Amino acid sequence: GNFKTASALFQCGIRNIPSHGALWHGYASLELKKDKIHNARVLYAAGLQKAPNHVPLYQGWALLELREGNYQDAKKLITKKQNNGSGWLIAAQIEQEQGNHGMVSLLLRRGIECAPNDPELYRRLGEYLVGRNQYNDAREVFEKGMELNPLHAPLYHSLAELEARVFNLDGLAKLNKRAAELFHNNPMEPRPSSSQAYGTRIRAKRSRSLPDGIAALAEKIVEDEEDKLLLENID
Repeated sequence: GNFKTASALFQCGIRNIPSHGALWHGYASLELKKDKIHNARVLYAAGLQKAPNHVPLYQGWALLELREGNYQDAKKLITKKQNNGSGWLIAAQIEQEQGNHGMVSLLLRRGIECAPNDPELYRRLGEYLVGRNQYNDAREVFEKGMELNPLHAPLYHSLAELEARVFNLDGLAKLNKRAAELFHNNPMEPRPSSSQAYGTRIRAKRSRSLPDGIAALAEKIVEDEEDKLLLENID
């Protein structure tokens, strides 16, 4: 891709609308694609100072620190918005990479309680249980997720893999029939509708400023003189 042009467009957009969190997030993601970890970190930090209510900035930065093995910083960046499913997924991933397997299930189950319409929470919990050979529990989780999110195809894929693993041919046949009825290939026929079939909706009341711990972390990142140079074209 044309990274130079993309960078210029992000800079122009941020210069005109500095509080636009998605622009900061996109620019930081672009730097990550170029393996410029430090630049991405600076952009996430500066973005949160300008757009403290943009949840994906917290999550993107948390995933960066998780990738780099900075677990404590990643934990600080997990948003406290309980009904945001992505935050629970990241929290569980942090614990899993640290080997705290008991916490993984607890966090995912708690996430489902707080964000029951997020299909990825069911899929991640189900796959975690499959990995622990808890097949019946995993099947129950997948089925519950499919009941609430009938058009989330990854749940069907995960359940199909489970049934294939345990050689449940009857279960596979029923699942295939069920999926065929929902995910038909005739473009002239309307798809079934569901008010809960399109993923998570964030309804949490948004805070007006950065939490103290994250504010300090962001200030620490962007106060370096070399880092200020990265932001000059934006400001």
